[in-house]
Amino acid sequence: MITVHVEAPYASFRKSYARSFAESYPFAPPATVYGMLLSLVGERSRARHAGVRLAFAYARQPAVATTLRKLSRYKYGVASKQEKLGNAPDFVETLCGVDFLCWIDSSGEAAPALRGAAATRLEERIQQAALSPETITRSGIVCLGLSDDAVDAVSLVSQPEGQWRWLVPDEAGEVELPTWVDHVGSFHTRWRRFRFDAEPRQVSGSPPPERFVPIDDPRPGPGS
Repeated sequence: MITVHVEAPYASFRKSYARSFAESYPFAPPATVYGMLLSLVGERSRARHAGVRLAFAYARQPAVATTLRKLSRYKYGVASKQEKLGNAPDFVETLCGVDFLCWIDSSGEAAPALRGAAATRLEERIQQAALSPETITRSGIVCLGLSDDAVDAVSLVSQPEGQWRWLVPDEAGEVELPTWVDHVGSFHTRWRRFRFDAEPRQVSGSPPPERFVPIDDPRPGPGS
């Protein structure tokens, strides 16, 4: 298990069913953080490290800014509509001052179990990317969500400490976030509910198992 500290000046995590008003999830969804970690290590396959477990603690609840931006409405295969109707101004929510710790536990990854002990786990690849970034090949910069939401830093933390507010999986929680996103339709999108601690707590050592959320691939495998 390893811990990384993620800092981003701003980011927008558009809700799955948001329409003209682009509401943002109040925190970085686990699915988005997983995608950012894959980008960090230069991995293109989302299924490569499925089964990894993530836990989150925030320095604070990110502030929300509402801006008026031009949005593209018809992105795929409708060039004629895009030219005439596709670009229009809309209100967009953006989170400001995103600052959190993420614990990565690769013990449950499916790919290493299938490929044998020689397969490299996500936490090992993150360590390599942090310590030897020149060895990583990726397309573009590391972003948290949209391609213009670049992160300031993703750094390894050997001994997490200080006051942080936990984002805890809780079926009765008030926050719903996607853990896996179906980018074609919505059939394979999965959500979990979370509770955000009202008060910061001292962080030391590894989180208990109940604070982790698994990133499971719901899509059927070959031959299913």
